[in-house]
Amino acid sequence: MHNKGCHFVLALLLTTLTAWADTPPSAAAPVDQSRKLQLAEQKSRLIETLIATPAMKKALEGKNPEAQGWVNISRTLLDQAKTAMQNEQPDEAIEMLDEALRSLSKASGALASDRIAGLLTRKKDFEEQVKQLDSYRRTLEEMAAVPRTSDSARRLIIQLDIMVAEGHKLFDKQKFDDALKQMTAAYNLAVAEISRLRAGQEVVHSLHFASPREEFDYEQKRYHSNEILVGMLSREGRAQGEAKGLVDGFVKAAGEMKEEAAAKAASNDYPAAIKDMEKANQHLNRALQLMGVAVF
Repeated sequence: MHNKGCHFVLALLLTTLTAWADTPPSAAAPVDQSRKLQLAEQKSRLIETLIATPAMKKALEGKNPEAQGWVNISRTLLDQAKTAMQNEQPDEAIEMLDEALRSLSKASGALASDRIAGLLTRKKDFEEQVKQLDSYRRTLEEMAAVPRTSDSARRLIIQLDIMVAEGHKLFDKQKFDDALKQMTAAYNLAVAEISRLRAGQEVVHSLHFASPREEFDYEQKRYHSNEILVGMLSREGRAQGEAKGLVDGFVKAAGEMKEEAAAKAASNDYPAAIKDMEKANQHLNRALQLMGVAVF
């Protein structure tokens, strides 16, 4: 409903601007003073209605400074136009109201751009979570082949499949925040349960890479997944007070180490770049541990 409201506002703005704000004065039929005042009244009521829509109210919350600025300009022009109407100056009022409509159109455009950017970010985050969970699922499939962990691993696979399927349904319904929360819950469950199943076992990771560049790319992907999870947990309030300061410190250190790794990779010094990326991931792992995630 919210998306439809945004599209309706934008369409209404464009229609209005075409019909009123952009009509050349020479093309308009002559009207008397009373008719001009009536036209000004109609435009002022439309502008008041548009400013009161959920999309414009969101802009006034300050989450999109550009949109907020255009809406504030429109409100100021509306007030000035009302004063001009009271003074029976319809030409001045109509000019201000047309400019107010153009400002609202710009606000709507800024909100649309902001929304598209947000959707792209959420889509990327969701896809990264899906990849990470696919990796954990393969780990569980291996554990399901071991008698000691077989039953528990199989049950966990079923549970994760249900949670991931629900995450996809939410995403398809454009409930992006809920979808990401669902995938984060699945991720946390996978990490905690795999750690529990592996308790007492010697875990040996044997990854084979065709080249140092391939290993470097792997470490970058691992960094991105960890970075996404740290951000999500932080937004959920998992780091408060002193812990938040520590988490922020680890994230900053990780980012600096990642930049150093990128510089070394650009010089084709991949062995050194890989070591830096491993250190960067260690910083993010410490941040995750502070927020209660069992990292192995």
